[in-house]
Amino acid sequence: MIHFVTTHAHTYTNESLIERHGPKLIRLWTYDQLFLTKFLTAGTWIFTDHERLSPYDISRAAHFGNLLKKNGARVLNHPAQVRSRFEILRRLKEAGINQFSAYRCESEPRPLKFPVFVRNEFDHDSEAMTLIETQVDLDAELDRLERNGIPLIGKIVIEYSGEPIFPNVWQRLSTYCVAGEIIPHHMGFHDSWVVKSGFNKSELETHTEKARLLDMERAFVKQNQHVEILRKAFSLAGIEYGRADFSIKDNRVQIFEINTNPTHASEPMLYQNIHPEREELLRHSERRLQSAIVELNQPDGEGILLYGTLWNRIVRRLAKVIKKAPRS
Repeated sequence: MIHFVTTHAHTYTNESLIERHGPKLIRLWTYDQLFLTKFLTAGTWIFTDHERLSPYDISRAAHFGNLLKKNGARVLNHPAQVRSRFEILRRLKEAGINQFSAYRCESEPRPLKFPVFVRNEFDHDSEAMTLIETQVDLDAELDRLERNGIPLIGKIVIEYSGEPIFPNVWQRLSTYCVAGEIIPHHMGFHDSWVVKSGFNKSELETHTEKARLLDMERAFVKQNQHVEILRKAFSLAGIEYGRADFSIKDNRVQIFEINTNPTHASEPMLYQNIHPEREELLRHSERRLQSAIVELNQPDGEGILLYGTLWNRIVRRLAKVIKKAPRS
């Protein structure tokens, strides 16, 4: 069986995998459930949502990762090995992959290049991001956040490193890693530098560069473009399962995010608003991706009783609290 571990609010990302492959292959766990269970099976375990966990919860999750590995489970994205978003960006810059740097907001950042933008380290929200053109404007923005009671801890400043591929058209490329298999999946286009969902089928159909955009996506997927550099990036991040989102600037890959919990849409949702000339290519990508996920499966084995481990310590602590509680 393949076990996905997510935060409570983000189990929806993998629900369609149960619809596709069945509950005998895919099981979803929240970290809360994992931390309180007293019996586990081996199989394959994929830890996700690391950026949404506190350092304490990362430590607890790593404890379970160690226990699972010791008892024969296959563990991907071990919590002790996956790097934070800030550290991933730092490593990618140091390795010469990215041309841009990132800075923690609480450390009085002085970026070397502008424009920059501010984003959270603990989520994937990007709709409200705006480009900040100068150091004076950045200082003012950070001051405004603090005055409004918004902590700078958990926020990072990132140097913008993108460029339009055509006038007023930006791209976002998405490549998956599944236990070392690198799968170029799709390319999104939009009229904003923040490319989220991309053009819908009617917007793409009427676009003057439709043919060239479709050709670019087809070449990206079919020619397995940028596979080796993405393989290196996933390795630097300590991530064995996830999706890298990136763009191209000056003919170089620029990775702005690696998501350990990418959303898998149901098949009807995946194709409902896609341009018909993109559908065959996306189905090709999905077949590769879903096949790689299925191949992660391994038998659960006899099971692991967590006696004397973290669960047992929690139970003992709860017993002490109950014993000390006043009785009416």
